[in-house]
Amino acid sequence: MVVYSSPQKQDVAILDQEDKSADWKRYLAALNSMLKSRLFTHRPFFLAHAMTFGCNSRCKTCTYWKNISRMKEDMKTEEVFQMLDEAYDAGMRGYYMFGGEPLIRQDIAKITDYAKNKGFITVMNTNGSLLEQKAAELKNLDFAFVSLDYYNDYDDVIRGRPNTFGEVIRGIYELKKIGRTKVALVTTISSLNWNSMRRMAELASDMGVGISFNSVEQSMDFGQTTTETTPNFDVGLDSEKLKEFYRTLLELKREGFPLLETEEVLEDFVNNKPWKCEFSKMFLYVTPNKQVYNCDYTYAYDLKKGSFEQYFKSDGFWSYVKSSESCNKCVRTCVRGYSYTYGLFPRQLWGLAGQARFLFNKPEESCSVPDSPFSNKSGFRGLKPRIVRH
Repeated sequence: MVVYSSPQKQDVAILDQEDKSADWKRYLAALNSMLKSRLFTHRPFFLAHAMTFGCNSRCKTCTYWKNISRMKEDMKTEEVFQMLDEAYDAGMRGYYMFGGEPLIRQDIAKITDYAKNKGFITVMNTNGSLLEQKAAELKNLDFAFVSLDYYNDYDDVIRGRPNTFGEVIRGIYELKKIGRTKVALVTTISSLNWNSMRRMAELASDMGVGISFNSVEQSMDFGQTTTETTPNFDVGLDSEKLKEFYRTLLELKREGFPLLETEEVLEDFVNNKPWKCEFSKMFLYVTPNKQVYNCDYTYAYDLKKGSFEQYFKSDGFWSYVKSSESCNKCVRTCVRGYSYTYGLFPRQLWGLAGQARFLFNKPEESCSVPDSPFSNKSGFRGLKPRIVRH
């Protein structure tokens, strides 16, 4: 007996196949732009856009939310579209959205759709508070890195927002249920959550997602804070704690937890090995009001008065590239990882290939059905509510 598929199912299958084909074209274009930068131009291929001065959290490790009065300076929708056109023409093929909190923008879905249709790989760093209600609108978001700093509702205290933990868990579940976005946790370690690394790795494993760890940097945010106003000097990690931080991550990685950091990166941090930073050749930071800032949050260029092409040809850009290569001040595991990838380190590339499974996971492999007797309200199998005790 011959079984025929309905025309509707056939149409859906064709559309899915077309989407996958278009996705691979974008990924290949992004890889090509990285190789072109690495071998020839040495110019950024990823636009990192702080989308708004606003934020709906009040994190104890951050002061960015104090800029909320400056939201009137945020670029309008059409201005963002224009910037994306300019970035694409300048050879960039990745669009990294952060903030503030990007999901508080009413036009976030329109911008994400425009970026993907233009040909960008779309990536977002979010506090996750609005993911549950906006997940369906983010069908064109390729990667979501969701901030979560604790394994229970003590996260609400760190984030300065009630119900944060539950919002994040439910939001991730919604994204994974839709199945269009690759999801990973991002945990920032400070003195406020110092002993949470193993439990956070276990949580990520329970949820079927990857996890990346950062430590609080003792630095200022886009020139908005000073040593007197930033909390980072109070809750940041000293040099001894940083060493222990890297050793702990390396231990968790070797135990098989889904850390996105490679062993090579973590080993070199543990051993305090000098390295060449390539970040300035990969990412370009642009503020909500279209100003370019360097990775150390020093002002660099006004895009309202010039262009990406003009900036990339300027003495200021090339001076920044040169100075950042030997900086060796950065404590971020991701930046060292990016640099090793850009440098085409064989062991780093092999490690990335091995951990791709943490991002390219299928929803049905890592999520249980919401009404399953084996799942709790978050929707994740094996994830049990924990009581907070301090």
